[in-house]
Amino acid sequence: MRELVLDFENTVLRGESQFFDVDELEIIIDYYFEVNDTKPLERAVQYAEQLYPHSTSVRLRRAHLLISREQYRKALAVLNRMREEEPDNTDVAYSLGVANGAVGESKKAIAYFKEAATDGWMLGRIYANMAEEYYKLKDYNSTLEYYRKAMESDSCDDFTIYNYYDVCFETGRVEEAVDYLKKYVNEHPYNKEAWYCLGCAYRDLTLYEKAVDAYEFAIAIDKSYVDAYVALSQTQDLMCHTSEAVTTMLRVLDYSDDRSRVYRTIGSLYAREANFDTAVAYFRKAIEENPTDAEAYASMAVCYIETGDATTAISNVEKALHVMEMHPSDFFPDGNPDVLCSAGMVYDALGDFEKASEYFEQMITTGYYTEPQCQLYTQFLFNHKVYDVMEQFAEESLEVYPHSPFYCTYLAAAYFYTNRYNRARKMLPDVSPAMLAEICPEIISHPLLGPLIPTDPYNNSEKNL
Repeated sequence: MRELVLDFENTVLRGESQFFDVDELEIIIDYYFEVNDTKPLERAVQYAEQLYPHSTSVRLRRAHLLISREQYRKALAVLNRMREEEPDNTDVAYSLGVANGAVGESKKAIAYFKEAATDGWMLGRIYANMAEEYYKLKDYNSTLEYYRKAMESDSCDDFTIYNYYDVCFETGRVEEAVDYLKKYVNEHPYNKEAWYCLGCAYRDLTLYEKAVDAYEFAIAIDKSYVDAYVALSQTQDLMCHTSEAVTTMLRVLDYSDDRSRVYRTIGSLYAREANFDTAVAYFRKAIEENPTDAEAYASMAVCYIETGDATTAISNVEKALHVMEMHPSDFFPDGNPDVLCSAGMVYDALGDFEKASEYFEQMITTGYYTEPQCQLYTQFLFNHKVYDVMEQFAEESLEVYPHSPFYCTYLAAAYFYTNRYNRARKMLPDVSPAMLAEICPEIISHPLLGPLIPTDPYNNSEKNL
């Protein structure tokens, strides 16, 4: 491949003369697709079209190039002409499936993928694509069925297994995922992704010891499997085994391409234990590794607020915001939610409601905030008696997390303080009694509402919290 690509570049880019057959040009084009080098890719396709204008494989690669550029209608025009000429060509059928899926024609895409599967080639990719189209149609039974078919084929890729578990989690089928993944790892004992997803399933069922074992199996298969180390550390943290969680993150230092993130994660573990001096030391290590780590500056700022050093806290949060602005992330085009949340927390602690509100609102507009950040924003609004905004936000959050004790509790308290007792009463079956007593003690003694509050500290709502 290397020799072919160098020969092509000498021929086309430098004006030298050499003959390439169609198979060689396919290899050259596929190489440029793989490395995503767009200018030579276009030249290679054009060159192949000049030499072999009627070649099916060359025309297919023109369609693939159009799809990669999101020019789906043009790709469909090319493919439909080829379909008329070669109605039994399964490669054309597969490409038509991809293009139709991209323009939202999921049913058509599935039909083409089924046709493409008849030759038994690359079934893992085809079945995974079918699963994605069924997912768009919200046919989750078929989604999982075809992800399983993809996993059981010889050409299964890593993302298929991850996607399978994501859909199981999203649709409340975690126990089903455990049953299937247990059988799968018995048949494929060296598949690290399957062990990793089995660990995630155990973790999400709060079976932490089993999750730890599954993650350790994944790491035993691949000692450089960074995601497994991170998930293992998170699970150990959930078990309140902070020292073990830290040790796990230190194990990953030799394999991680982002040492700054590793040190920042360790700092966060210590911060949750209120060991702020050690946390700050690790946040500083993160910044030494990457001076543009805005999250490390922001996390340090929160630590300094906790220790009463307001001046240093402001200095660090301003650095975090400056770094975030000067080095915007492709993943967070509207701002890093972790930095913005930390800024909101710091300015709230300093009594600057306007600035705190500005940063919390900006955090929400990013669309990438986490559930703990949602809860912090809810608490912030409640503490400042901005009940109307808090109620709207909490009600929207309840649509995502039905019967959540956290949101039900805060909504019950907000409705009570705004004299809407009927609405408060509807929240009471799902509240956390302890939390409600803390944030709204008056409701406990209310003659009508007080008796409706759950009294069993181990009720289902409390467990779910």
